Amino acid sequence: MRSLRLPIPLLGLAALLALPGLAAAAQASPPPASPPSQSVLGFVGSDVCATCHTDVAEHLTATPHGKGKFASLSAHGCETCHGPGSAHVNNPDDPALRPRIDRLSPREQTAVCQKCHTGGQQFFWHGSVHETRGLSCESCHSIHAFKSEKAQLKAASTVEACLSCHKDVRADMWKNSHHPIREGKISCTDCHNPHGTQTRSLIKAASVNEQCYTCHAEKRGPFLWEHAPVRESCLNCHTPHGSNHQKLQKTATPYLCQQCHSNTRHPGTLYDATTLADQSRASNRIFNRACLDCHAAVHGSNNPSTPYLGH
Repeated sequence: MRSLRLPIPLLGLAALLALPGLAAAAQASPPPASPPSQSVLGFVGSDVCATCHTDVAEHLTATPHGKGKFASLSAHGCETCHGPGSAHVNNPDDPALRPRIDRLSPREQTAVCQKCHTGGQQFFWHGSVHETRGLSCESCHSIHAFKSEKAQLKAASTVEACLSCHKDVRADMWKNSHHPIREGKISCTDCHNPHGTQTRSLIKAASVNEQCYTCHAEKRGPFLWEHAPVRESCLNCHTPHGSNHQKLQKTATPYLCQQCHSNTRHPGTLYDATTLADQSRASNRIFNRACLDCHAAVHGSNNPSTPYLGH
């Protein structure tokens, strides 16, 4: 059976005859549907919420959250975080319809905040030690009942917010030698970013040493005679939050030095590990003396005549 083939001129004529019909069909098609209004989506506005929740509304208006001005009800006020409130307004006695954030999981709570709070200090929140241990923004912050002047914290200050969990650090702060945290001269966030970093213990710098050097720049070097443990990590000898030994040392000298220098070049057994282990044979030259009497430049020395970090 042979297929019907029309000459090319007839095909062109058929196309021209079809154009008016296509144009008429296009004119008859309905316009694209407009997006649904806010009322259809169930948003009622903060003013409606304030008719019942007067105490919350009064507190909220004094915060950045309550002062924001956005185009739509879904991006402003109570329903920014709580979601559409029409179902709750229409049936306020049904507890299941109350849009409560605390019913969400920690990750879901954080997702609500991160609709606005993205990037910057929050960039590394996902995967951070706080996030993976089940904390959320609401663990530290409060929208309605905050106590701090900044950051809307549940505690009166950043330090108190951190210490509500980190009890061991609170204990260290009261030791004889400590960073001046409880004196109010520095804060936890001077060294740490609680929202996440790429480094150990949520420190802001690229390493422990770099973090310490932000204040203790004189210890950075480079030095002609370097002390290897210093370059490796300040934490080899120091504890950052507090110690009962001078200068935040882990233990007193010479015991601190003996952690590495168990075999010394001193004559006899003056400072060797044997003497320190057996206090019954300890020389009286050990007590009230320390390695620092001679090796004062323990962080490094630029004196060409003192290869052993001396004066």
